[in-house]
Amino acid sequence: MIRPVVFITGDIHHPPDLIKRLLYGELGIPEDYELRAGLEYVKVLHEYNVPCTLFITGKLVDTFSETVKSLISSYDNVEIGAHTYYAFRGLLYGYTLFIPVYRKLFGTPYGPKHLIHYDVLKTVKAFLKLGVRPIAWRTHGYEENDYLYSLLAKLGFKIISDCRSERFKVFKRNNILHVCINMPVDDNLPNMSPSERASWYEKYIKLLNIKVRQEKALVLQLHPVNMALDNFDFLLKIIKVLLKVNSLFHRLSFLIDL
Repeated sequence: MIRPVVFITGDIHHPPDLIKRLLYGELGIPEDYELRAGLEYVKVLHEYNVPCTLFITGKLVDTFSETVKSLISSYDNVEIGAHTYYAFRGLLYGYTLFIPVYRKLFGTPYGPKHLIHYDVLKTVKAFLKLGVRPIAWRTHGYEENDYLYSLLAKLGFKIISDCRSERFKVFKRNNILHVCINMPVDDNLPNMSPSERASWYEKYIKLLNIKVRQEKALVLQLHPVNMALDNFDFLLKIIKVLLKVNSLFHRLSFLIDL
């Protein structure tokens, strides 16, 4: 049996704006809760010598720069990618209310080209303040956009992971390598009841056991904050399934030079 290649990825966001936190009753939740989950996520993977690629919003980098620095410097198994600056939140996006309007008018929740340009440059500047030049990108919401991709290519980005596919799929577009997620994404886990979540976990592990024997490579999207819902037990189950078949783990940037 050929050893499967596995890429574990996840996204970490800055805290919601005050207005949204008020609406959703989240004022009691620590503002850095996603980042805390990210630190624990990397720690769990590190214990099994498993690398990962984490996509972080620029605003999170600016808000908690010292903690992000610690994440980067403390663990050698993590690769940091960019995940927009605002994640389509805040005043420029009408606290997410403008998103349907932007999508209708411009074909993307990002809005007009000048707003895409502003957000991307602000994201890159946030990382440069830390001495990090990211080459990997994932758009919040996996939103595709040719203007965005051409701009990212000009800024030196080499790899993007927005697309999703049933099978392992990589392709070049706008002179950037695109790597598709080919396992179910975990976006809706926080909205599920405990029984629904347990069912989702079971189906995921069942599918993982099948696909790890069928696919030459797997790209997983596992948000740290969602893995924290069961204290990372589900993440550990995934790792153990993959280790059982002697998987080879890599950061996404591994694909650039192939």
